[in-house]
Amino acid sequence: MQEIILGIIQGLTEFLPVSSSGHLALFSKILGFDPNVSFFAFLHLMTFFAVLLFVYKEVWFILKGIFTGQKDAWNLALKIIVSSIPAAFIGILFEEQISEAFSSLKLVGLFFLFTSIAMILSDRFNGKKDLMNISYIDAIIIGLFQAASIFPGISRSGFTLFGALLLNTKKEAALKYSFLMSLPVTFGAGLLEINKVNFTPAVINSGIATFIFGVLGLYILKKTVINGKLKYFGYYTIIAAIISFII
Repeated sequence: MQEIILGIIQGLTEFLPVSSSGHLALFSKILGFDPNVSFFAFLHLMTFFAVLLFVYKEVWFILKGIFTGQKDAWNLALKIIVSSIPAAFIGILFEEQISEAFSSLKLVGLFFLFTSIAMILSDRFNGKKDLMNISYIDAIIIGLFQAASIFPGISRSGFTLFGALLLNTKKEAALKYSFLMSLPVTFGAGLLEINKVNFTPAVINSGIATFIFGVLGLYILKKTVINGKLKYFGYYTIIAAIISFII
């Protein structure tokens, strides 16, 4: 039952800008569940499939364009790869520190506050760049924001959105780029840890729950970003930070 609860939490919070890793660390403590990076990576892998439902047109455009030699498709694919490099580098270099951070709710609370600040400020930005106008420099900078979200409490979707919006990107384009650049990271992290996962019925059911609630979370995020309501997630993560400090 603990695994399924964590699967629901992961699905809902992976894309809502409230930090899924922070919530997994917090609720693991509340539920008395021993933090397991491999299990969490498996849940992240299930959110990979949820994202595909939302950006399948863009993914198909990239895949088709790569095989037909379409320049725009190649450029977008390369930018996504560039954005993924910082997170991969940080993940490998600081693997031990990341694992330790999951066990420290004081650190999680501090990182929740970083997410709060980013979300409260995000609604102030609405740029002019569309998806194809994101530059390689932009891709690197957004990738650095994604790299920071490896630590629990810092929202990946929230920080990448914030980074893209800071760089004068349209809200919908920032949202799509955030979704697209999550694919290599979630897929890669899941594959690296998949062989360490003990696939019990509870773990499998938690993966299904993650997928279903991940789709719901994506829908809520899309509506929230377009309507300029990200600040409410900022207020929520302040509460999550306070709870983390108290427990």
